[in-house]
Amino acid sequence: MIEFDPLSEAVFADPYPFYRRLRDESPVHYSEQYNCWFLSRFSDIWREEQDHASYTIVDGQMPMQLLSNPELEEMIESIDRGELGESIAALDPPRHTQVRSILAPHFKPTAAKALEDRTRELVRGFISEWVDRGECDVIGDYAMRTSVRIACIVSGLPLDMADWFVERVNSMFERDETDQGFSLRAMTLVGELHAWLEEFITERRRKPTDAPDAINALFNSRPNGKPLSDKDVSANVSLMLIGGTETLPKAFSAGVYRLYQNPDQRAEIVKDPSLVTAAFREVLRYDMPTQALGRTVRIEKEVRGQKLRPGQGVLFLWASANHDAREFPDPDRFDIHRRAPRILTFGSGAHMCLGAHVAQMEGRVMLEELLAVAPEYEVLEDRATWIRSEVFRGFSSLPIRFNPPR
Repeated sequence: MIEFDPLSEAVFADPYPFYRRLRDESPVHYSEQYNCWFLSRFSDIWREEQDHASYTIVDGQMPMQLLSNPELEEMIESIDRGELGESIAALDPPRHTQVRSILAPHFKPTAAKALEDRTRELVRGFISEWVDRGECDVIGDYAMRTSVRIACIVSGLPLDMADWFVERVNSMFERDETDQGFSLRAMTLVGELHAWLEEFITERRRKPTDAPDAINALFNSRPNGKPLSDKDVSANVSLMLIGGTETLPKAFSAGVYRLYQNPDQRAEIVKDPSLVTAAFREVLRYDMPTQALGRTVRIEKEVRGQKLRPGQGVLFLWASANHDAREFPDPDRFDIHRRAPRILTFGSGAHMCLGAHVAQMEGRVMLEELLAVAPEYEVLEDRATWIRSEVFRGFSSLPIRFNPPR
């Protein structure tokens, strides 16, 4: 029987061989160590994520919230979730549906389209800062700077705080060799972020504006006939900021790396930029940054003959599902022409990622503009660094070198 520990060094180093064995040998896998189930096949995760009667998200969805580990629980207890308010990431339907409907107009396809010109303007500005030197870090110099600013624009946060936000958001997912959860530094910086957001929201409520942003939408909403508290508004703004800032740069840098590994496919895109949309979607499937999110079992549920009992954690191994041969032919082949009808990168069901359309627009624009100035870039692999985290897999830095355009 396969042993699977998502916090082990072997899984941190390369989880995909473990995922393959789980899919083949134990697709509904129980860990006695963590009192948690791991689902690894695409069809199972797609279906179970939409069963809101059997699972709840109120106890958290992050791995460190669902793995019954005394050390992790002690870290979690040090953060009073009740004091931080409730975001849609911690609500079950129907309350989740009510609050999500307030934010949804800011993330729908037409909203993403409306943001495209501003995104391209930002992206070209960043490129102008490093294009002449023929080298950049596609995360720190490019993708992260873009994603945090678009998150600020959508939510209504000040752009001049963007770099300060990045430092605190990044700290949430940094681990060293001794960390399996929040480090002391991360907890300090995250605490600073939440304190700043709460103060900003309180002040913004005192001095209202007519800005068409998500903060005003939250202020003006009345789910169940009652306004949201400042803490609840702050919690949802924090979710938009963190979600909008952290994941996209990892996906984008993975795409830059895969196209470098597949120069024939990169050349196709340079020749025909209309392929960028499909190429970035394949990147999202192939190198999904978020390895797993989950739920807690609410009522006894049987999945593939296994009985999941109330109170147990369930982690949906999205990255495994996106490499499931039962869903994707030759799943470990990177192919910009694949055009898979569905992927699990943004989840499924009521909690499907709210920012999916905006993220795909950002990724497309950044890739179009990068290839326009650096069509034959080289990845400096000896200088690339990886994030170490039980949540994400991807680069924390990816330098590239290219011939500056004349």
